Amino acid sequence: MARLPGVYPEIQDGGLGIVAPAGDGQRVIVGVSSAGPVNQVVAVSDLGDVPSKLGTGPLARAVADQLAFGGGQVYAVRGSADVAGVVTPDAANPTTPAVTITGNPLDAYELVVTITKAGAIGTSAFTYSLDGGDTVSAQIATAATYTIPGTGLTLNCAVGNYVLDSVYKFNATAPKLSVSSAQAAIRAALNTNLLYEYIQLAQPSDAATWAALDALAVEAANNFRYIFFLAETVPPDAATDVDTWVNARLAEMASFSSKHVAVVAAYGEVVDTLTGRIEVQSLAARIGARLSASPVHVKASWVRPGPLPGVVEIAPFVISGTVKSTTFTNAHALALEQAGFTTVYKLEGLSGVFVVEDRMAAAPTSDFKVIANRRVVNKAVQQVRQALLPYVQQDQDPTAASATLKAMEADAQQSLNAMIARGEAVRATVVIPPGQDILATSQITIRVRIVPKGYSREIILDLGLENPFKTA
Repeated sequence: MARLPGVYPEIQDGGLGIVAPAGDGQRVIVGVSSAGPVNQVVAVSDLGDVPSKLGTGPLARAVADQLAFGGGQVYAVRGSADVAGVVTPDAANPTTPAVTITGNPLDAYELVVTITKAGAIGTSAFTYSLDGGDTVSAQIATAATYTIPGTGLTLNCAVGNYVLDSVYKFNATAPKLSVSSAQAAIRAALNTNLLYEYIQLAQPSDAATWAALDALAVEAANNFRYIFFLAETVPPDAATDVDTWVNARLAEMASFSSKHVAVVAAYGEVVDTLTGRIEVQSLAARIGARLSASPVHVKASWVRPGPLPGVVEIAPFVISGTVKSTTFTNAHALALEQAGFTTVYKLEGLSGVFVVEDRMAAAPTSDFKVIANRRVVNKAVQQVRQALLPYVQQDQDPTAASATLKAMEADAQQSLNAMIARGEAVRATVVIPPGQDILATSQITIRVRIVPKGYSREIILDLGLENPFKTA
């Protein structure tokens, strides 16, 4: 191109070696709630915005826990609740007069209706509790029907004389997503350009659902999105003893293995973040919050940061007076962890509830048995790939590859050096093996190896007495 004499600047980019952003700590939560658009990502960063954006339900609850205990921003996807919740009356409920429940529950409730004033409808009165009696409403006059606010449920009081202190109990399960609805909601997040580390499915699930999540993780990786899933088991049933529940979970995991799915088998009585009710809930959101608040190499099971917040007792438990004592022992915890679950235990000498191990549902011999390794590798592959993208279709001198590929190798190493500087790995090396026939294959193989952090799961204390006067 002909032009006049002069100075013609050509500004270059990329010389600073800035590393591409990563989704450290970011998460997507998928589940059922009473409000919000369906199959659309909603960003929530303020705990006070959860009720207005998501209403009530398992999704709103999990988002609130993640914000309260993990901070940052949460991406929420409300799925289509095509599996309705079920209300089951207690077999011991009085039948004359009867109190029944109609409607579709918006969440899980332990509903207790107590007659506080005897008499006929209109003169008698009652209170209700949604958490098994821990928190109780004000006294309410009986009527033919009473809509319990924010629950989707209506009390129906039959004609008759109600007896003082009569108690009516009902167990309500939360609505759920079917596997296909969960897949649709998850793909709504996968199809965005948002950066995040993992997706939490905020509802009880089984091995069939875990397999679907594993397939979605592989699907995501094939589209260059490297994430893992956080799932939760079904809760312990009050009518089922803890050994039966644990054995059922072990049987489930025996048929499942994944390097991309972590399954939390841990429930506890907690103070609900949104309502203040005292409820038995999955601890998955609180474990996820601990992960999100920590660098990728730091375990949620690290003891120094303290126990999981807000856990009153591990479920299931027995009640003696006002004291609740768990029937879930450390032996149960070890069995679940060894099978591949992330679960909780009590550490002798410390108060509270701790995570046994940040466990992926991977084989015991897998490099990705530990969530931290999964997080580190997912971040590394994303960072290195971003560093190498500018080199796609760049011309290479096939006769002097060792010289022409040095810049590529250096940029890949730079992204890993940033992780090492943050303490996320011990060492990382990038090597482009020599002798590659670029002319014939149009391919360049790059080998990356990362030395991860080690973790002191067990500390062996070798202690004894010594006699300074004893001779050998």
